[in-house]
Amino acid sequence: GADNANNSIQLTQSQEIRAGQNPLVQLVVETWALLKTKAYLYTTLGFSCLAFTVGALTQWIPVYVVHASEMAGTPYSNSEANYIFGILTCVAGFVAIPLGSVVSKFLERYTMKADALINAVGMLVASVTLYIAIAMAPYNIMVFWVFAMITQIAAFIGWAPNTAIILYTTPALMRSLAQAVNILFSHLLGDAISPTIQGELSDRIKEAFRDFDISISTSVALEYSFFLSCFVCVLGSALYFVAAEHVIEDRARAADTVVSRRPTGVSNSRSRQSSVLNASGFLRDEYAADQDDTRPLLEPQEPGIQGI
Repeated sequence: GADNANNSIQLTQSQEIRAGQNPLVQLVVETWALLKTKAYLYTTLGFSCLAFTVGALTQWIPVYVVHASEMAGTPYSNSEANYIFGILTCVAGFVAIPLGSVVSKFLERYTMKADALINAVGMLVASVTLYIAIAMAPYNIMVFWVFAMITQIAAFIGWAPNTAIILYTTPALMRSLAQAVNILFSHLLGDAISPTIQGELSDRIKEAFRDFDISISTSVALEYSFFLSCFVCVLGSALYFVAAEHVIEDRARAADTVVSRRPTGVSNSRSRQSSVLNASGFLRDEYAADQDDTRPLLEPQEPGIQGI
Protein backbone atom coordinates (compact mmCIF):
# COMPACT_ATOMS: atom_id res chain seq x y z
CA GLY A 1 0.00 0.00 0.00
CA ALA A 2 1.00 3.64 -0.23
CA ASP A 3 2.20 5.38 2.91
CA ASN A 4 0.93 8.95 2.69
CA ALA A 5 3.17 10.13 5.51
CA ASN A 6 6.46 9.60 3.68
CA ASN A 7 5.11 8.97 0.19
CA SER A 8 6.63 5.49 -0.06
CA ILE A 9 5.38 2.05 -1.03
CA GLN A 10 5.49 -0.64 1.64
CA LEU A 11 4.76 -4.30 0.87
CA THR A 12 3.50 -5.92 4.04
CA GLN A 13 3.55 -9.52 2.83
CA SER A 14 6.30 -11.31 0.94
CA GLN A 15 5.50 -12.93 -2.37
CA GLU A 16 6.90 -16.30 -3.38
CA ILE A 17 7.70 -17.73 -6.79
CA ARG A 18 7.97 -21.52 -6.50
CA ALA A 19 9.76 -22.94 -9.52
CA GLY A 20 11.14 -26.25 -8.24
CA GLN A 21 14.40 -27.70 -9.58
CA ASN A 22 13.29 -28.86 -13.05
CA PRO A 23 15.06 -26.48 -15.50
CA LEU A 24 12.14 -26.38 -17.95
CA VAL A 25 9.63 -25.69 -15.17
CA GLN A 26 11.93 -23.00 -13.79
CA LEU A 27 12.11 -21.34 -17.21
CA VAL A 28 8.35 -21.35 -17.76
CA VAL A 29 7.35 -20.29 -14.23
CA GLU A 30 9.95 -17.55 -13.90
CA THR A 31 9.43 -16.19 -17.43
CA TRP A 32 5.68 -15.98 -16.77
CA ALA A 33 6.41 -14.16 -13.50
CA LEU A 34 8.58 -11.68 -15.41
CA LEU A 35 5.91 -10.98 -18.00
CA LYS A 36 3.37 -10.30 -15.26
CA THR A 37 5.64 -7.54 -13.95
CA LYS A 38 4.23 -4.50 -15.70
CA ALA A 39 7.30 -2.28 -15.48
CA TYR A 40 9.44 -5.09 -16.90
CA LEU A 41 6.96 -5.93 -19.66
CA TYR A 42 6.49 -2.35 -20.88
CA THR A 43 10.23 -1.68 -20.63
CA THR A 44 10.98 -4.74 -22.76
CA LEU A 45 8.40 -3.71 -25.37
CA GLY A 46 9.73 -0.15 -25.36
CA PHE A 47 13.28 -1.36 -25.86
CA SER A 48 12.03 -3.56 -28.72
CA CYS A 49 10.72 -0.39 -30.39
CA LEU A 50 14.17 1.16 -29.99
CA ALA A 51 15.83 -1.92 -31.51
CA PHE A 52 13.30 -1.83 -34.38
CA THR A 53 14.21 1.76 -35.21
CA VAL A 54 17.96 1.26 -34.89
CA GLY A 55 17.85 -1.85 -37.08
CA ALA A 56 15.91 -0.07 -39.82
CA LEU A 57 18.20 2.97 -39.73
CA THR A 58 21.35 0.87 -39.87
CA GLN A 59 20.16 -0.94 -42.99
CA TRP A 60 18.47 1.84 -44.96
CA ILE A 61 19.99 5.20 -43.96
CA PRO A 62 23.13 4.70 -46.13
CA VAL A 63 20.95 3.70 -49.10
CA TYR A 64 18.71 6.72 -48.54
CA VAL A 65 21.71 9.05 -48.28
CA VAL A 66 23.06 7.85 -51.64
CA HIS A 67 19.78 8.74 -53.41
CA ALA A 68 18.92 11.86 -51.39
CA SER A 69 22.40 13.35 -51.72
CA GLU A 70 22.05 13.28 -55.51
CA MET A 71 18.90 15.38 -55.21
CA ALA A 72 20.74 17.74 -52.84
CA GLY A 73 23.57 18.17 -55.35
CA THR A 74 26.27 16.61 -53.14
CA PRO A 75 26.34 12.94 -54.17
CA TYR A 76 27.76 10.30 -51.83
CA SER A 77 28.90 6.85 -52.80
CA ASN A 78 27.51 3.86 -50.90
CA SER A 79 30.84 3.30 -49.10
CA GLU A 80 31.04 6.97 -48.08
CA ALA A 81 27.50 6.95 -46.71
CA ASN A 82 28.13 3.76 -44.75
CA TYR A 83 31.42 5.06 -43.38
CA ILE A 84 30.03 8.40 -42.19
CA PHE A 85 26.91 6.85 -40.67
CA GLY A 86 29.04 4.24 -38.90
CA ILE A 87 31.30 6.93 -37.41
CA LEU A 88 28.31 8.95 -36.23
CA THR A 89 26.79 5.84 -34.64
CA CYS A 90 29.99 5.08 -32.71
CA VAL A 91 30.35 8.68 -31.50
CA ALA A 92 26.67 8.81 -30.52
CA GLY A 93 27.08 5.62 -28.49
CA PHE A 94 30.19 6.86 -26.68
CA VAL A 95 28.43 10.13 -25.83
CA ALA A 96 24.88 8.96 -25.08
CA ILE A 97 25.38 5.88 -22.91
CA PRO A 98 27.57 7.55 -20.21
CA LEU A 99 25.37 10.65 -20.47
CA GLY A 100 22.28 8.56 -19.79
CA SER A 101 23.85 7.16 -16.63
CA VAL A 102 24.83 10.64 -15.40
CA VAL A 103 21.38 12.08 -16.12
CA SER A 104 19.75 9.12 -14.35
CA LYS A 105 21.82 9.65 -11.19
CA PHE A 106 20.93 13.35 -11.20
CA LEU A 107 17.19 12.87 -11.74
CA GLU A 108 16.92 10.11 -9.12
CA ARG A 109 17.25 12.86 -6.52
CA TYR A 110 13.81 14.03 -7.58
CA THR A 111 11.96 10.92 -8.79
CA MET A 112 12.38 7.15 -8.73
CA LYS A 113 10.78 7.09 -12.18
CA ALA A 114 13.85 8.74 -13.70
CA ASP A 115 15.12 5.76 -15.71
CA ALA A 116 11.81 5.13 -17.46
CA LEU A 117 11.26 8.84 -18.10
CA ILE A 118 14.71 9.23 -19.67
CA ASN A 119 13.85 6.48 -22.15
CA ALA A 120 10.39 7.92 -22.81
CA VAL A 121 11.60 11.46 -23.47
CA GLY A 122 14.63 10.25 -25.44
CA MET A 123 12.53 8.21 -27.86
CA LEU A 124 10.03 11.05 -28.24
CA VAL A 125 12.85 13.46 -29.14
CA ALA A 126 14.32 10.85 -31.52
CA SER A 127 11.02 10.59 -33.40
CA VAL A 128 10.99 14.35 -34.04
CA THR A 129 14.64 14.69 -35.00
CA LEU A 130 14.45 11.61 -37.25
CA TYR A 131 11.51 13.16 -39.10
CA ILE A 132 13.45 16.42 -39.59
CA ALA A 133 16.57 14.55 -40.75
CA ILE A 134 14.67 12.48 -43.33
CA ALA A 135 12.71 15.50 -44.63
CA MET A 136 15.83 17.70 -44.97
CA ALA A 137 18.11 15.15 -46.66
CA PRO A 138 17.06 15.95 -50.28
CA TYR A 139 17.72 19.67 -49.65
CA ASN A 140 20.80 19.83 -47.40
CA ILE A 141 22.70 16.67 -46.61
CA MET A 142 24.77 18.33 -43.85
CA VAL A 143 21.60 19.25 -41.95
CA PHE A 144 20.58 15.61 -42.34
CA TRP A 145 23.81 14.41 -40.72
CA VAL A 146 23.39 16.80 -37.78
CA PHE A 147 19.86 15.65 -37.02
CA ALA A 148 20.78 12.01 -37.62
CA MET A 149 23.43 12.41 -34.93
CA ILE A 150 20.94 13.99 -32.52
CA THR A 151 18.48 11.17 -33.25
CA GLN A 152 20.99 8.51 -32.28
CA ILE A 153 22.06 10.31 -29.10
CA ALA A 154 18.40 10.69 -28.07
CA ALA A 155 17.76 7.01 -28.78
CA PHE A 156 20.90 5.69 -27.08
CA ILE A 157 20.67 7.87 -23.95
CA GLY A 158 18.21 5.42 -22.39
CA TRP A 159 20.35 2.33 -22.90
CA ALA A 160 21.91 2.25 -19.40
CA PRO A 161 18.68 3.33 -17.61
CA ASN A 162 16.82 0.58 -19.48
CA THR A 163 19.23 -2.02 -18.11
CA ALA A 164 18.80 -0.60 -14.62
CA ILE A 165 15.01 -0.99 -14.82
CA ILE A 166 15.37 -4.61 -15.92
CA LEU A 167 17.62 -5.38 -12.96
CA TYR A 168 15.85 -3.65 -10.10
CA THR A 169 12.31 -4.67 -11.03
CA THR A 170 13.18 -8.38 -10.93
CA PRO A 171 14.31 -10.58 -8.01
CA ALA A 172 18.04 -11.29 -7.76
CA LEU A 173 17.81 -14.96 -8.82
CA MET A 174 15.84 -14.02 -11.94
CA ARG A 175 17.99 -11.14 -13.21
CA SER A 176 20.03 -13.20 -15.67
CA LEU A 177 16.81 -14.62 -17.12
CA ALA A 178 15.29 -11.13 -17.19
CA GLN A 179 18.21 -9.82 -19.23
CA ALA A 180 18.05 -12.80 -21.58
CA VAL A 181 14.32 -12.41 -22.21
CA ASN A 182 14.73 -8.67 -22.74
CA ILE A 183 17.49 -9.18 -25.29
CA LEU A 184 15.62 -12.01 -27.04
CA PHE A 185 12.39 -10.04 -27.48
CA SER A 186 14.18 -6.83 -28.45
CA HIS A 187 15.83 -8.68 -31.35
CA LEU A 188 12.81 -10.78 -32.33
CA LEU A 189 10.46 -7.79 -32.35
CA GLY A 190 13.12 -5.25 -33.29
CA ASP A 191 16.18 -5.29 -35.49
CA ALA A 192 15.63 -8.85 -36.74
CA ILE A 193 12.52 -7.82 -38.66
CA SER A 194 12.64 -4.03 -39.12
CA PRO A 195 15.01 -3.90 -42.15
CA THR A 196 12.80 -6.35 -44.06
CA ILE A 197 9.57 -4.61 -43.06
CA GLN A 198 10.82 -1.16 -44.01
CA GLY A 199 12.31 -2.37 -47.29
CA GLU A 200 9.06 -4.11 -48.20
CA LEU A 201 7.09 -1.01 -47.21
CA SER A 202 9.25 1.12 -49.49
CA ASP A 203 8.61 -1.22 -52.43
CA ARG A 204 4.87 -1.26 -51.75
CA ILE A 205 4.77 2.56 -51.62
CA LYS A 206 6.49 2.72 -54.99
CA GLU A 207 4.03 0.21 -56.48
CA ALA A 208 1.05 2.08 -55.00
CA PHE A 209 2.08 5.31 -56.71
CA ARG A 210 2.66 3.41 -59.94
CA ASP A 211 -0.95 2.19 -59.84
CA PHE A 212 -1.99 5.85 -60.07
CA ASP A 213 0.42 6.44 -62.98
CA ILE A 214 2.73 8.41 -60.67
CA SER A 215 6.41 7.60 -60.84
CA ILE A 216 8.38 8.32 -57.66
CA SER A 217 12.07 7.85 -57.01
CA THR A 218 13.63 5.33 -54.63
CA SER A 219 14.57 8.28 -52.43
CA VAL A 220 10.96 9.40 -52.01
CA ALA A 221 9.73 5.85 -51.38
CA LEU A 222 12.37 5.37 -48.68
CA GLU A 223 11.54 8.76 -47.21
CA TYR A 224 7.90 7.75 -46.74
CA SER A 225 8.88 4.36 -45.34
CA PHE A 226 11.02 6.02 -42.65
CA PHE A 227 7.88 7.52 -41.17
CA LEU A 228 7.19 4.02 -39.85
CA SER A 229 10.33 4.31 -37.71
CA CYS A 230 9.14 7.70 -36.45
CA PHE A 231 5.83 6.12 -35.43
CA VAL A 232 7.58 3.21 -33.71
CA CYS A 233 9.68 5.70 -31.72
CA VAL A 234 6.49 7.42 -30.52
CA LEU A 235 5.04 4.01 -29.60
CA GLY A 236 8.19 3.14 -27.66
CA SER A 237 8.01 6.47 -25.84
CA ALA A 238 4.40 5.77 -24.83
CA LEU A 239 5.36 2.31 -23.52
CA TYR A 240 8.12 3.80 -21.35
CA PHE A 241 5.70 6.40 -19.97
CA VAL A 242 3.40 3.53 -18.97
CA ALA A 243 6.35 1.67 -17.43
CA ALA A 244 7.15 4.78 -15.35
CA GLU A 245 3.75 4.48 -13.68
CA HIS A 246 4.57 0.98 -12.41
CA VAL A 247 8.32 1.08 -11.80
CA ILE A 248 8.24 2.20 -8.14
CA GLU A 249 5.74 -0.44 -7.06
CA ASP A 250 7.42 -3.22 -9.05
CA ARG A 251 10.83 -2.26 -7.69
CA ALA A 252 9.54 -2.61 -4.14
CA ARG A 253 7.80 -5.89 -4.97
CA ALA A 254 10.98 -7.35 -6.49
CA ALA A 255 12.84 -6.56 -3.28
CA ASP A 256 10.25 -8.53 -1.31
CA THR A 257 9.90 -11.60 -3.52
CA VAL A 258 11.17 -15.08 -2.67
CA VAL A 259 12.34 -17.29 -5.56
CA SER A 260 12.19 -20.91 -4.42
CA ARG A 261 13.91 -23.56 -6.53
CA ARG A 262 13.61 -26.43 -4.06
CA PRO A 263 11.53 -29.40 -5.18
CA THR A 264 7.96 -29.37 -3.89
CA GLY A 265 7.60 -31.09 -0.52
CA VAL A 266 11.16 -30.50 0.70
CA SER A 267 10.96 -28.75 4.04
CA ASN A 268 13.08 -25.82 4.99
CA SER A 269 13.81 -25.54 8.72
CA ARG A 270 14.66 -21.87 8.43
CA SER A 271 11.83 -19.42 8.74
CA ARG A 272 10.24 -17.78 5.71
CA GLN A 273 11.73 -14.50 6.85
CA SER A 274 15.27 -15.85 6.39
CA SER A 275 14.62 -16.60 2.72
CA VAL A 276 13.29 -13.23 1.71
CA LEU A 277 14.95 -10.83 -0.66
CA ASN A 278 15.85 -7.72 1.25
CA ALA A 279 15.60 -4.20 -0.17
CA SER A 280 19.17 -4.32 -1.46
CA GLY A 281 18.32 -7.27 -3.68
CA PHE A 282 20.29 -10.03 -1.91
CA LEU A 283 18.65 -13.44 -1.59
CA ARG A 284 19.30 -15.51 1.51
CA ASP A 285 19.03 -19.28 1.85
CA GLU A 286 18.59 -20.00 -1.87
CA TYR A 287 19.44 -23.69 -2.26
CA ALA A 288 21.12 -25.38 0.67
CA ALA A 289 19.58 -26.96 3.75
CA ASP A 290 20.63 -25.58 7.13
CA GLN A 291 23.45 -28.03 7.73
CA ASP A 292 25.02 -27.34 4.33
CA ASP A 293 24.60 -23.55 4.28
CA THR A 294 27.45 -21.80 6.05
CA ARG A 295 26.90 -18.36 4.55
CA PRO A 296 26.22 -15.57 7.02
CA LEU A 297 22.69 -14.25 7.06
CA LEU A 298 22.09 -10.61 6.26
CA GLU A 299 20.20 -8.48 8.71
CA PRO A 300 16.53 -8.03 7.67
CA GLN A 301 15.76 -4.68 6.08
CA GLU A 302 12.46 -2.90 5.61
CA PRO A 303 11.40 -3.52 1.98
CA GLY A 304 10.31 0.06 1.29
CA ILE A 305 11.24 2.12 -1.72
CA GLN A 306 11.08 5.88 -1.49
CA GLY A 307 9.52 7.64 -4.44
CA ILE A 308 7.36 10.43 -5.56
